[in-house]
Amino acid sequence: AMALYRKNDPDRKFDNIKIVGYTSGSNMDFCRSLGLYDEVLSYDDMLSSSKKYTMVDIAGRGYIYTKNNKAGVDIAKLLVIGNSSGTDDKKSTFSTFSYYAMVKMALSMIVPSWLHSWMHPTQELYLIWEDMAVMEREWGKEKLNRIQKETSLMFCKSATKWMTVREAKTEEEIQLAFLDILHGRVPPTETIALNMRRALAHRGK
Repeated sequence: AMALYRKNDPDRKFDNIKIVGYTSGSNMDFCRSLGLYDEVLSYDDMLSSSKKYTMVDIAGRGYIYTKNNKAGVDIAKLLVIGNSSGTDDKKSTFSTFSYYAMVKMALSMIVPSWLHSWMHPTQELYLIWEDMAVMEREWGKEKLNRIQKETSLMFCKSATKWMTVREAKTEEEIQLAFLDILHGRVPPTETIALNMRRALAHRGK
């Protein structure tokens, strides 16, 4: 979604920013086919030590950050959006967090943002509701809702070119979908929609 927004940004604010896609070897051809990344690397590859990076981790693979950091790659910020159930705890993203970063993450869960906004650790958990609050103050609720709808529509229109939807509408199909996700068997081109109401309707009879 971030790469798609960069490509379609009407203000061209990010034209000078290179976007590198990190993915598994089996997904590299797919990522290249999207035409959204300037470069696609496998998890075994290293970033260039001659450039400065902001790393956005949605897969919970903290060891990618660790190995590049140890090799001297200049990573100004690591933003963590998600964690992977298939990553070993010692290699997960949160294992890379310094004590300073862990303190900010804990504070962000229990106190207002102004109490920790002065903290700027290299590793940081990205909390969308904080950005949403800032944008609502700057733009107003009406403009924020309009931009959300526009960007969501932009993503959906693009996704129809490569995304398929698999509907799980029985308990057995939902269980299978869970196992497929857990074991990494869901291809990047597939979205799973869980029809919980239909799957559990028989329980109310």
